[in-house]
Amino acid sequence: MKRKMILAAAAYMAGLFFASFFSGIATVIFLLSLAAAVLFTGRLNGLHRCDYIIAAVCFTVAAVYISAYTALTYDRITSLDGTSGSYSGEVTAIKDYEGGKSQYILSGTSDSGISAKVQLYTDTLQVGYGDVITVGSCGFSIPEGDYLYDSRARLRSDGVYLTLVSPESISTEKTNTKRLHNFLRERRERTSDEFRLKMGSASGSFMSSMLFGKASGIDDSTRTALSRCGIAHILAVSGLHVSMIAFMLMWLLRKLRIRRIPAFAVMNLFLFMLVVAAESPVSAIRASIMLDMMYLAAIFRRQNDTFTSLSAAVLLICVFNPYAIYSSGFLISVAGTFGIGVFAPYMVKNMPEDRLLWIFPRAFVTMLCTTLCIMPFSMKYFDETSLISPFTNVFIVPLCTAALAAGVLYFVTGGAISLLLPAKYIIDMVLYMSDGIARLGKTHFSAGSERIIMIAFVLASAVGVFQLIFHSRRLTACLTACACSVLFLTSALYGRIMFDRFNIAVLGRGSNAAVVVTYKGRTEIIDLSGHYKSPDYVRKYLMSNNISDADILVLTKKVQSQYSAYEKAFEYIAVDDIYVTGDITVFGGKIEKSCGSEGFALESDEYSIQYADGVLTVDFRDSTLNFIPADRSVENVSGCCICYGNISKNSIIRDAPDVIYLDDEIEGAYNNFEITLSGSGGYKVRRL
Repeated sequence: MKRKMILAAAAYMAGLFFASFFSGIATVIFLLSLAAAVLFTGRLNGLHRCDYIIAAVCFTVAAVYISAYTALTYDRITSLDGTSGSYSGEVTAIKDYEGGKSQYILSGTSDSGISAKVQLYTDTLQVGYGDVITVGSCGFSIPEGDYLYDSRARLRSDGVYLTLVSPESISTEKTNTKRLHNFLRERRERTSDEFRLKMGSASGSFMSSMLFGKASGIDDSTRTALSRCGIAHILAVSGLHVSMIAFMLMWLLRKLRIRRIPAFAVMNLFLFMLVVAAESPVSAIRASIMLDMMYLAAIFRRQNDTFTSLSAAVLLICVFNPYAIYSSGFLISVAGTFGIGVFAPYMVKNMPEDRLLWIFPRAFVTMLCTTLCIMPFSMKYFDETSLISPFTNVFIVPLCTAALAAGVLYFVTGGAISLLLPAKYIIDMVLYMSDGIARLGKTHFSAGSERIIMIAFVLASAVGVFQLIFHSRRLTACLTACACSVLFLTSALYGRIMFDRFNIAVLGRGSNAAVVVTYKGRTEIIDLSGHYKSPDYVRKYLMSNNISDADILVLTKKVQSQYSAYEKAFEYIAVDDIYVTGDITVFGGKIEKSCGSEGFALESDEYSIQYADGVLTVDFRDSTLNFIPADRSVENVSGCCICYGNISKNSIIRDAPDVIYLDDEIEGAYNNFEITLSGSGGYKVRRL
């Protein structure tokens, strides 16, 4: 029965991925590879005809189900894209931002009669869960992710397929429903404020993120430090949090001599409140399902194992939400649980459990197995993965767990039991250690290319297939080490190839542009638009390409505010020289070099960069690239032209050859891409 559950879940997930991500020749290759792997490994592992039938049925059902769901639900809802009308819906989720803005997830109906969940971003309204928001006039648009953040995939996994744009005539209606949800939200917000007040902004925000998944107070530098330290997962309400809280509660109930069934009911009620307070993350739902299966097995005196319960949880979640496969949180949660609950126990099985000297080796191997399972997903969704997480998780996560326990007690008792002061000292120590580790360098690994990430998934799959064939721990360990070596060597080779290429990355939001020039170890950054989000785009590009220092940063617009923005974003990126245009002095931080109103020129043996009056020209041997404001003419300009800024309909640049537009309102416009100059007059564009 256990084998059939695992086989069904694996086949169902494979069917979802097949129908969602493969097309053309990739479909044939995927199907042939999957069929060969199943037949070959199945024969070696004693699968029967019934097992093959179950796998085939589950695979087919999943592929048909998600295809039908897409055609009948997703495509029907997204047919509203580009149209306008009115909408009325019930509030199902609320997220507040700075500046009096909020994001509302609404479940309702448009004036055309199509039922859909939508996203509304507007001024903060005095509404709660269950209240109704009516938008008299708005446009409907499919959420679009960009290089910085793929909001489309995240919202799609939550069942939100449209965004209301340019909303007007907004009205609200109080319904006084979902009182429990509103009570928990109010208590969560009040507790989060108390954390920050009593523990300080940094520690309080960290505690709030651990307990509620409310990470809005965590800045990007802290996230980077925790990620490079390998403990960023502690900021999200995940299986670790749910399991720890459930075990604490069940231990207390046993001490109070509460019977198993009432204790199980109390635990579920408590977990329900915790998950709702944390906005129902799918990783917490997965952990809750697995815990229920574990305790139910104990109540009814049945055997339970992690692999079977994980398979059942995955199958149950994906049946109700086939788009869960688009959720990075769901995939990383499943991979991490497999690593710590299936792969690690298998690898440490022969290590003694009752010997003191083996405690650390067992813990280290467990964390190493978990890290290896998460690594491909971490590389894909977070640009880089920690290389020291097996060490840091052994020592630092227990400290975070102790602080989390103090936060749980404070929340449950309404502040009657307060251990926030020692929790603050613990969190401060964790943040201090994370910051120090992040500055060491060589503690993390960046893929730098989607191909490297694909190689990581292929290597992981190959190790899994060989394990199914040979059932050898020693061989699996050797193959895993070889796979990691191949991955790192391939990445190093790719880095060397990119080292010799003259690349120009054009980054930013909409028609804005920040330019990053990289060649033979040198990195120059020229911010052309002065948009406040540009430093985040540049930071992401440098991190994903494992660039930890820049030679020159040039600020051309809003130099004072941009100086502060880059200083904050570049906490772990060193900049040798900072140039600013104009005659305004920049205060604070490094001493900058003023270019004056005449612009600047950077010369080297093989290339040159000139900037004057809003025009940036990059020459590499016989290749030229020009960045020109959208309202300028491009006549008599050689090479490729990139036009940034808002473009008017009558602009003469529309008739010019070799023009790349950044204005996203123009069909075929680019946004966030990389140009490789050949040096002989040619160039190649790669979207990021």
